Amino acid sequence: MSGLISNFVSFSGGCRRAQIAALCLSSVGFMAAPSAAQPPTQRATYTREETRGLVEEYSNSLQDRNRYGNNRRQATPALPASGVTAEMKAVRPLVHSFSDVASQLTYSMNDQIARIPALRSLYSDALTVSAEAVALDRHAVQHGDHNLLLDDFEQLDVDWRELAYKLQNVRGLTADTRDLIANLNSLNQQIRKSLNTQAQINRPEVSLEAAGLAGDLQNLMEDINAELGRTQLAQQLLMQTSRARQQILAVVSMCRDSQIDPALLVREYKQFEATWQPVAVKLQAEDNRYLERDLRKISLSVGKIHQLLLLPQTVDKTQLVYLAASLKKDIDEFFTRTPLLLVMHLTKSGKALGTADQFYGVCEHFVDQVNRGENFDEVVDSFRYIEEAERSFIDVYGSINSDKAVAVLQRISQSVDAIRTSLHLQREDFDRNAASDLAASIAHLTEQLELATRQWLQDDPQSFGPACRQEMATLATQSAAIQNDLLRGVPVSQLRREIDDTYDHWRAAYKYLVKCQTEDRPVLGRLSGRLTPALVELRTMISQSTIEQTAQRPVRR
Repeated sequence: MSGLISNFVSFSGGCRRAQIAALCLSSVGFMAAPSAAQPPTQRATYTREETRGLVEEYSNSLQDRNRYGNNRRQATPALPASGVTAEMKAVRPLVHSFSDVASQLTYSMNDQIARIPALRSLYSDALTVSAEAVALDRHAVQHGDHNLLLDDFEQLDVDWRELAYKLQNVRGLTADTRDLIANLNSLNQQIRKSLNTQAQINRPEVSLEAAGLAGDLQNLMEDINAELGRTQLAQQLLMQTSRARQQILAVVSMCRDSQIDPALLVREYKQFEATWQPVAVKLQAEDNRYLERDLRKISLSVGKIHQLLLLPQTVDKTQLVYLAASLKKDIDEFFTRTPLLLVMHLTKSGKALGTADQFYGVCEHFVDQVNRGENFDEVVDSFRYIEEAERSFIDVYGSINSDKAVAVLQRISQSVDAIRTSLHLQREDFDRNAASDLAASIAHLTEQLELATRQWLQDDPQSFGPACRQEMATLATQSAAIQNDLLRGVPVSQLRREIDDTYDHWRAAYKYLVKCQTEDRPVLGRLSGRLTPALVELRTMISQSTIEQTAQRPVRR
């Protein structure tokens, strides 16, 4: 820890940290007194009836999406005399059972969120699976040809398997909850067998993440060239990194071809991992900060793709130690770039030294735990201390008036994310950046929906037209405001009020949109089918947050 805080400013003689602590404490007297502490925001868990209502509204939007002809599958040329294929007869009771059990799992997760914070980030996923199952159960009754619903069956398979994969490492689930998960796994396998389909993967997400990884590898190659020169080692690393990049580009290409067997795609990615891991080890030994930043981003992407492909959850001890060491260097760099004067004027400057010491200390403890080969639960507990220390660190330093310092804070958060991904863990706190991304998507969808609504009512005037236009205009305005407020870092309590109000306006507007009977209906249906789940997910993310913080994470600029 020696030299950590000393990078603020150069002192001659004496105890540097003691001097800094004195300066930080003395600066408090020159600042305005902090406002009175606000009572912590209480978690707003849903009742069973509220959960059922969310699932119903979400499933209705999916019902509409299917009705509007969003399916790409071709019907069977000649149906049996009964009008129902053998596959549909076999799958109907299975999907009905799946729907019932999925709802029970959602209720069970909701009941345990207060006790198991890791479930917060998975609750919206559970709502999605439950809503898809409910909608698919209805569709299966309405259609006799299973081919018309294969896309929906495969999407349910993808979403459920991802949720089940994430639930594997959630500790503390009741035995009844684990029984529900096992039951759903069994039902899902029976559904696939009845339809003669393979286990699916989230191709769009894998493609997007893999394309980003290819870009990160390209940046790494440029930095290898700039930092290591024309040495033989540099040439070898460039050649191996280039080969790994070509392999991940092959994964991107395969993702875009829906006819390629998912097993082949997984095999190609495993070849990439086999090629990349030895290169990563060599690059880690270079102890170069530019290369370290590249490796951190690559590690995060590799971990995400590994999870998207639902590959076995293994923990790389060497990788964990390396990421923790990088995190400690990030903390050091933060103080190198942060003038002491700025720290003195922080609202919570009195906590600056202790918070920094705590953060650095828990990182060292985590490395010790990993090196000693402690069991997985103890390593996870040690990492949770890192998460807690990071939240405290951001709470103290997040408002600092320095772009360079904020940039390092963002890298610190990325390093923590990379460790979390390597441990296959879920976030337990409110992810403001993820919520901001989702809010941006909602704002875009509401803009598109408002334009489509105007076009519909212009061509087909209705008595409720003015009211419908007003609801849509309000919805678009409020959606943009939520995105802005998330970026500004407003308290979660305010966001809750905003998202609840926005959701109510959407429900009011939706009642008008479903009355459309013109050629605009398919467009309105597709946009509505995307907006409803996005709003439900954002509302869930905000409502399930238990921690009220002024600066949870450094805001991306």
